Amino acid sequence: MTTPIPFVPDRFKNNAAHYLGGRPAYSPRLIRRVAEVCKLDGTQRLLDLGCGPGQLSLAFSSWVSSGVALDPEPAMLRIAAELGLGIAPNIEYRLGSSYDLSPDWGAFQLAVVGRAFHWMDRPDTLARLAQLIVPSGAVVLFATSQPDDAATPWQAPYRALLDEYAQTDPAREQRKSDSWESHESVLLKSAFAALERVSIIERRRVTLDSLMARALSMSSLSRERLGSQLDELLERARQLLEPHAADGWLDEHVESIALIARR
Repeated sequence: MTTPIPFVPDRFKNNAAHYLGGRPAYSPRLIRRVAEVCKLDGTQRLLDLGCGPGQLSLAFSSWVSSGVALDPEPAMLRIAAELGLGIAPNIEYRLGSSYDLSPDWGAFQLAVVGRAFHWMDRPDTLARLAQLIVPSGAVVLFATSQPDDAATPWQAPYRALLDEYAQTDPAREQRKSDSWESHESVLLKSAFAALERVSIIERRRVTLDSLMARALSMSSLSRERLGSQLDELLERARQLLEPHAADGWLDEHVESIALIARR
C-alpha cells in the first residue's frame, strides 16, 4: 500500500494567490457531462474536498441544492469564498481536511476532488466517503493535462524546466516513485470500484503571465522551498516562452479529465 504523503495543512499558503490565474480551468462541457452522468437535478448535496480556490464547487453550485467546500489552507478558502460570493450562496466554505470527515456531516450525492487526491490518505478518505455518499452517488476526481504536440513546441521544454527545479521536492519524489499506486488502483480497492473516465480536449490561448503564475501555483516550486532559485526559474521560463508568445499569448491543448467512481 502506498504510504500517504505527510499532511501539511499550509502546504499551499504561498501558492494560493497564483492558483486561479495559473492552473488551467476545467472545461464547462466536462462539468455538464459529469452532472448529467451523476444525475444531478438540483435537489442533492455536494462535497468539494480539498476545494482550493473553489472552481469545482462554484461550477456545480447550480446543479445542487447545497454544498460544502472544504480546504485546510485559510488563504485558499478565502479566495474560494470570494469567488462564490453572491454567485453560489448555497455553498458553505469550511476550514478542514479529509481527516475531519465524519457521518455527522450528513449525506452527499457527489464528492468532487480537483488536483488534490494525492495529498490525502487515499484509502482512509475513501472509507470516510463511503459513510457519506448515498448509494446512488459518486466520487469524482478532476484533473487537467497539456499533451505535448508539434503545434505547441514550447510545452515539452517548459514542463522539463519546471521538473528540473521541482524534482528534489520530497512529496513529488514520493508521487513519482515506482511504489506509488495510481488513483485507479486505490479506487478499485475501495467501495467506489466502478470506474468511468470522461475527458474533453480543447485548444485554448494562454497568456505568458498565466504561465508564470502556473509555476508559482505549484507547492514544489514555492519561494519557501527554492528561495532565490525561484527568480532564476521564472527568468529562464520567460526567456523560453517569449519567442513563442505572439502579443503575449500562446496556444496550448488542454485535456480536462473526470474519473467517476461509483459503487
